[in-house]
Amino acid sequence: MKVGLIQSIRLPNQSLRIMAEILREYDIDPIPLIIESGLVPEILDDPWGSLNGHQELAFQRLFWQNTKHIPAIGFLTGLRYSLIAYGPLGLAALVSRNVTEGLRTFTTMQALGYALIEYDILEEDGIAVAFIANDEYVPADLKEFMHERLLGSGPTFFRDMRQENLPLRLIESRLDRPKGWMGIEDRWQVDIAYRAERNCIHFAEGTGALPLPLANPLLAENYKKLCQNILETSPKHNGIVKSVYQLLMESRGAFPNAQQAARALNASERSLHRKLAEANSSYRQILDNVRLRRARELLDNTNLPMSEISDRLGFAEMASFSRFSAGSVD
Repeated sequence: MKVGLIQSIRLPNQSLRIMAEILREYDIDPIPLIIESGLVPEILDDPWGSLNGHQELAFQRLFWQNTKHIPAIGFLTGLRYSLIAYGPLGLAALVSRNVTEGLRTFTTMQALGYALIEYDILEEDGIAVAFIANDEYVPADLKEFMHERLLGSGPTFFRDMRQENLPLRLIESRLDRPKGWMGIEDRWQVDIAYRAERNCIHFAEGTGALPLPLANPLLAENYKKLCQNILETSPKHNGIVKSVYQLLMESRGAFPNAQQAARALNASERSLHRKLAEANSSYRQILDNVRLRRARELLDNTNLPMSEISDRLGFAEMASFSRFSAGSVD
């Protein structure tokens, strides 16, 4: 599946925040770069903030232009990309049964977490033996930065999955660097082949079958369903609408009312209704869409009677649920 930059979907702007933090650490004000990227400074503190592919690309270019004088800045940036920063996607990988299943989950739904590099896994007999990073969508002026960042973010991702360094055999990097650059071999306990034809992380024998310490089949399935729901709704919605969708889709038990949802999103109920209206939506409309999705999920995947599904979704009467479930998602 080709993800591509502009078509990909972003979870809350973790990448932007990470780079802004690094800029401040080097006494570079990120605000002018944010503005030049077509964003507003408040996005760093706004839980509803969102950015499209063009804006993210613009900010990454400005970040690289203003930091390339700092040795290994891409690598140092990559070290900040912890697995948990990818929200439900990262959690789905974290609680998978083993390394291979975690990577399958991640690559299948990677549009939730990456915009520039496309990742794939190479398997032999159903076991992951390598992790390939395709830079086809990376602009030429950003490839050095992205290749550097991969040397930090990739092994960090694997370390978080296993709670320790993952046994690696070799890292192929397209970077033009001398052997021993930044001591990465010692950090990740692996040989690195620079000036390679591709970016690829090769696992030691048996690594793909290693169990994950936080494996939980029920949580893994729930997080995968949540990621799928986010993928289905994200292309059509941004900002506050997406935030409300995600809040409701993550809810278990009774759905929050508008007042409770506003409180969870650090806003007043009046502000919530106003922002939704400005986005040509409403709390009721979003709730109805999520309830219908949940209804279809329960009908397709459980043997619960209609009466119990109706109760779970908060319908006062079966007749109301029957009329509702005959509708369709916007």
